[in-house]
Amino acid sequence: MLAIFFLLACGTSDEDRIQQVLNRREEALEKKDLSLYISCVSKSYQDKGEDVDRLRNRIEGYFQTFDRIEYGCRDRSVQIEGEEATVIQEFHLEVEGRGRKHSYSGKEALFLRKEAGGWKIVKGL
Repeated sequence: MLAIFFLLACGTSDEDRIQQVLNRREEALEKKDLSLYISCVSKSYQDKGEDVDRLRNRIEGYFQTFDRIEYGCRDRSVQIEGEEATVIQEFHLEVEGRGRKHSYSGKEALFLRKEAGGWKIVKGL
């Protein structure tokens, strides 16, 4: 059994691991699971003056504000250069709260770094 696990773990590429991080982020948004969401983000996250603590507060506010969050991506492109990766993807976000619905669509760029705990988002949220 251990040998099978080892073979499966070794067979997982960096791109597969990045896809897993992005899929966990999507799951976290839809479940409104702050711990799962933050597990995808580096402690050294920095973007537009926002660090991981400010990001956590912002996402927590969204989870409290919206009763329903639906998020999906498509046309995902992953470029890996050593210990860093860039992901470009199209997204669609639909939120509902206080009797109102809002939809957002567009392209986003996410930047990840390979850390001791695996691939983490360092910029772009």
